[in-house]
Amino acid sequence: MKQQCEICSGEYHELYNGNIRDGAYGGVKISAVIYQCNQCGVQRLREKDCIPDEYYETGEYRERLEESLESKRAVVEQDEMQHHTLQAFFPNSLRGKNILDVGCGVGSLLDMLKNVSHSQIGIEPCSSHLESLSKRGYKVYPSLSEAAEDNNSTIDYAFSIQVIEHVKNPREFLEEIKKLIKPRGRLLISTPNKNDILMTLLKDEFYSFFYRTQHRWYFDENSLTKCAELAGFRVDNIHFIHRYGMANTLYWLRDRNPNGKVRINGIDNMADSLWQAYLENSKQSDNIYMELRVVDND
Repeated sequence: MKQQCEICSGEYHELYNGNIRDGAYGGVKISAVIYQCNQCGVQRLREKDCIPDEYYETGEYRERLEESLESKRAVVEQDEMQHHTLQAFFPNSLRGKNILDVGCGVGSLLDMLKNVSHSQIGIEPCSSHLESLSKRGYKVYPSLSEAAEDNNSTIDYAFSIQVIEHVKNPREFLEEIKKLIKPRGRLLISTPNKNDILMTLLKDEFYSFFYRTQHRWYFDENSLTKCAELAGFRVDNIHFIHRYGMANTLYWLRDRNPNGKVRINGIDNMADSLWQAYLENSKQSDNIYMELRVVDND
């Protein structure tokens, strides 16, 4: 029997069968399968290759990625991501607004926005992070369904950064967030871009790094737009943001493995800026940020 896409009900075909990343770099899941929808183009990891949902609640998800569960260290680790979120969000103002962060981690983004926004709500399944957030005075919930009981249509601006690729059903996930947002309110989401330049340059060599047991879903601009529109949102803005300099690509081409943000002598900030601008303008960046607007909250 053909498998149906959970987003658009199109049919899947097998795209890739091979090794993928499992946890931090160096961990391997053998013979995992990636499917692609013939209709909307989204890619999906075979369910039995995904990590169990309880890993998000216990914190094992972050431990397998060698990320800290201790709140002071965790917030520093998560701060770096917020630079890119604020870049995508600019020049919007949150002054006097009610905000929501879905998948807020230990609250790095909430910390940065609490002095300009009117109220802040966080949604985070990890029990240790929930405890830290509550102690710091945030209104927090472990799930969207529990948040909806108290907060339907109260949010002016919501964020969900690097979360949609993890969830069971992306369309239903966005529909649940939509219930919390006021009419004409907005949601900023981000996710890795399956049109990353290295997916073209290295193909199979990069596949085993890009695909991972933590991510069920892999989007490009078209598939993410389709998912958002089917969930009842209008796409207002799309930002392609590349987080790495030219050296990262060169190391990949030479060594076939990641070197993060290690620099190379002779490549300065101007070269990096030009490289990042090229990838963002050609939609080959490593991340997509998409700003959505609620068009109907019935």
